[in-house]
Amino acid sequence: MTTDNNIYDPLGIEIFAIDETFDSMFNALKGVYARLYFKESYRPEATRNKENEAAFLARSREFNQLKRSFKHNDWIGKREAVKQYSPELKKMIAIELSEYAMY
Repeated sequence: MTTDNNIYDPLGIEIFAIDETFDSMFNALKGVYARLYFKESYRPEATRNKENEAAFLARSREFNQLKRSFKHNDWIGKREAVKQYSPELKKMIAIELSEYAMY
């Protein structure tokens, strides 16, 4: 990946940062959805939402597949994926902390 400002990144650290951010974000998304699935499954039967439970598990698996769909050196695609999915990660963490804090 070449940028217009190579003078600002002579060691190519931007590529490393993109790759690490991408991996961290997708692992966090898989994790938050897996935790939400787990926490929903342990709710009492009266308050348990099986639709949410199934959706959380499915979304966790989707992110697992989506992460693997990116080629190793697709740094532009990975950067765009981080921009696209980071709001969802923030939203799901907020849901976990507010609605599932006691589980």
